[in-house]
Amino acid sequence: MATETARHTRTWRIGRAAAGALGLIFSLVYLFEGKNLDLGRMGAPGPGIFPLIVGVILALVSVGVIADALLTRRAGSAGFPKGENLKRLAVIFGAFLIYVGVINVVGFLAATVSLVTFYTRMVGHISWLKAVICGIGVTAVVWAAFVLILGVRLPTAMWG
Repeated sequence: MATETARHTRTWRIGRAAAGALGLIFSLVYLFEGKNLDLGRMGAPGPGIFPLIVGVILALVSVGVIADALLTRRAGSAGFPKGENLKRLAVIFGAFLIYVGVINVVGFLAATVSLVTFYTRMVGHISWLKAVICGIGVTAVVWAAFVLILGVRLPTAMWG
């Protein structure tokens, strides 16, 4: 029994460290791709400030996950999703990939309202009406923060 527990703990730690390493690699690629964007100045941040902040935060979280995996002596209780949860995770990830693919075609507003509405409906188990209201509200707040307050241009539809 002790051997089984030790094996489970080792597998769990390796999995956590691998997930952290993937996150770190992704964040470094993300930072590398965003390095050519203008950071702007303190009073007028440019389009590169958001990717920089997100990339650094993701890198720090990934390093934390790796450190936790290497330093923790016990396995966590979380397991890989199965059945309906795995299907939901795949659908949510697929929706994000579609979002990334269409944001420059349909623009930030349409793509983000659609994504937030879909995520809210999938995760929150609420009506479509409430999900649409949430999608519009969240998108409006994010748009206002970036466009009106920070002066950052967000992707518009390819036709204008």
